[in-house]
Amino acid sequence: MIGGYLLFASTLLLGSLVSGQAQNAQSCVNSYDQNTDYFPQKFDTSKDSAQLFTIEYHNNYKVLTDTTNNNQKYVLVQCGTPAPAISGFPNGTEVYQVPITNAAVLSTTVVPYLEVLGVAETTKFVSGGDWITSGCFQKYLAGSSAPAEISVTNTTLSTQQLSQVQVQFGYSPGAADPVANTSVASAESFENTVLGRSSWIGYYAAFYNLESLATTALQQMTTNYDNLRKAASGYKTKPVVAWTIYDAPDQYNGNLATWQIKTGGYREQLTTDAGATIYTGSALNFTKAEDLLAAIKNVDILIDETYIATNLTDVLSNYQIKDLAQYKFAKAIYREDGLLTKSGGYDWFGTPLAMADALLEDMINVVNPSAPTSSYKRTWFRSVTNNDAIHYVSTDDCTWDETKPRPSLAVAFNGNAFAEPSSSSTGASSAAAPSLASAGIVTLLASTLVAVILL
Repeated sequence: MIGGYLLFASTLLLGSLVSGQAQNAQSCVNSYDQNTDYFPQKFDTSKDSAQLFTIEYHNNYKVLTDTTNNNQKYVLVQCGTPAPAISGFPNGTEVYQVPITNAAVLSTTVVPYLEVLGVAETTKFVSGGDWITSGCFQKYLAGSSAPAEISVTNTTLSTQQLSQVQVQFGYSPGAADPVANTSVASAESFENTVLGRSSWIGYYAAFYNLESLATTALQQMTTNYDNLRKAASGYKTKPVVAWTIYDAPDQYNGNLATWQIKTGGYREQLTTDAGATIYTGSALNFTKAEDLLAAIKNVDILIDETYIATNLTDVLSNYQIKDLAQYKFAKAIYREDGLLTKSGGYDWFGTPLAMADALLEDMINVVNPSAPTSSYKRTWFRSVTNNDAIHYVSTDDCTWDETKPRPSLAVAFNGNAFAEPSSSSTGASSAAAPSLASAGIVTLLASTLVAVILL
């Protein structure tokens, strides 16, 4: 063990923890008994951090409720057993036979959750495959059994495609629900906490009867997250972090350039848990760059969330910064584009949602370059002031078996409190040069979902 760290042996550990326990069925029931509990392993939504879905269990079916979508209910029935009377549920309730064995993925934020569960290759159709930043999923897309791309221009064809799967995660680009009783919302990005977003592993696990695996993975993640948070909580001086976005003039904003400071939600929690303080000024929206710069002049760290900015020159241009040295954050400007596809898909919008502790590790290193270890290499946050390179994911980055639970990107922290961050070293952290093991990533479709994630 080095510096309080022990690498996760995720697949092995998960297997050892769940073996010997009664598991939920992975096939259909041949002889139904109404007195049998067919879901001995349950995902307890009263104990996780998610606020936007619940699961209620009955002997042979479970009721999944998405509270972001008018309390949309999905009744998941163990296949081979009778479904409950639909009249007992609200209009619009959808019924599915579980465990499912084939799916369509229309929101690529879903893929990392399926990978953690080891069921990514149940995906038979996909939308925006070239935006999925997982090396192993890209390898799957290039193989002989690759999922087909869903048509975005031919509604008839997309309907035919979606008729071949049991469930579609996310909504079709052609219509809200072209195939009745197959569309399942994916709303993990609406959660306001880091662990709340990762808790959606239980939501997807319910469709595969993999609640035991999901519970164990989330427990490990939560424990590790809490250990990291505690180690970063004792700094006497807490750096101030501003999260900002530049919106270039276009037809959708009246051809008016604007700048925003983002506060609250998961950003605030992530910043606080990493040992820093998020900037919250009286003004958060600006039509002049000079006004934004005056507001954030003395922050210690700037995280630029503008969608496109390749290097420091781009960032300075977007914010109209002429003399960088006059700003306290001069050596500490970061972006979230450390891992991309060649098409420009951001992993930031995928894997960090499913791996809260790995995300916290990255943020801790932004705040304190010597933590969580002196040799730590960031996965997502890229220092543009240090000219860190972007890593473009390819099939060469596949280092795990896509048919088994994907190993965690995080390492288990069991150490003591981190040393106080040096004011002179803020921003001088290690270059974002992710290892290939860190490069199995997923992002969402920029054209439709980036705006949602940036809320």
